[in-house]
Amino acid sequence: MRWTPGGPSGDLEDRRGSSGGGGLGIGGVPIGIGGFIVLLLLSLVFHRNFFALLGGGAPAGAPAGQTAPVNSSPEEDKEVKFVSFVLDDVQNTWTQIFAQNGQQYRHAKLVLFRDVIQSGCGTAQTQMGPFYCPADE
Repeated sequence: MRWTPGGPSGDLEDRRGSSGGGGLGIGGVPIGIGGFIVLLLLSLVFHRNFFALLGGGAPAGAPAGQTAPVNSSPEEDKEVKFVSFVLDDVQNTWTQIFAQNGQQYRHAKLVLFRDVIQSGCGTAQTQMGPFYCPADE
């Protein structure tokens, strides 16, 4: 297969310019380490995002934090275009496979971010690597 750069995927959400809610000031509400641990434990036990109670949690699937223009290098732009191409190719392949079996495939979303981001499963960091959160798909 030969890759030709194209437009961005409709299934790619770029939050690299997002504030992401890093640190312990979640959603603009500063909490101590004890409050953070309590919210984290409650979120894990009840499988819900209790950080959303602080007012900074976006509805499932919605971008968190303030989005600003993305500053990126030409190399990073090329990588984003490649990831976008691969995402669309995979989505199209699964759509065809499901259709052959009389089923409909629901497209997955890919969210790009830097450093830290709030997901439906709580705080995520780039050190975690790629991850899937069932709460916000």
